[in-house]
Amino acid sequence: MRNILLILAFISVAGMGCNANGKTSEPANEETETKNVEANVEQDNEESAPEPETYYHYSDYQITLPTEKWEVDIAYSNSGIRKKGSKLEFEVKHWDSPSLEETISKYPAESRHDDIVIGDYTWKVFTDDNDYFKMCCYIYNTEKKYVVRVATDNITDPTNPDLHEVLEGVRFVD
Repeated sequence: MRNILLILAFISVAGMGCNANGKTSEPANEETETKNVEANVEQDNEESAPEPETYYHYSDYQITLPTEKWEVDIAYSNSGIRKKGSKLEFEVKHWDSPSLEETISKYPAESRHDDIVIGDYTWKVFTDDNDYFKMCCYIYNTEKKYVVRVATDNITDPTNPDLHEVLEGVRFVD
C-alpha cells in the first residue's frame, strides 16, 4: 500500500511539470504559489460562509434578514424590525381577512403607489399622513385568507432600498 502511494505521489509531481502540450513548464515560483493558495482559501471561506440571518417563523409567514444589519423583535401579534445604528423601524403584522381589497379599502386612491413586485409577491403600497404609519405595504395569502402588512413611520418613498430589503425578507410558509 505504501509503495502504491509513493508511485501515485511521484506521478502527480511529474505531471505538474508538464502542460497540456507535453512541454515542461517553467519552475514554479514558491512565493506566488503560496499567495495563490491563500487567496483561494480566503475566497472559498467568503463564499462558503453565508451571512448570518435573523429568522422569525410565525405559523403562516417568516422573516429572514441579515443579522449584521437588522434586529427582529417578536411579539404575540406582530414583529418589530429595526435597522441597527439607525432609527429606522418596521412593524410586521398579520390578520385574517376575506380579501385584500377589503383590507386596503380604507386608503384613498391618491395614497396608492405603484405595486412593489419582489419574486412571487406583489406588495400593495400606500402612504397616509393621517395614519400612525406613514407607509404600509400589504400582501395577501389567498389560500389561508390572511393579510401580512409591513408598515413604517420612517419612510415615505416606496423606492427606498431598506424597505425593499425588508419586503424581500417576508415570505409565506406552507
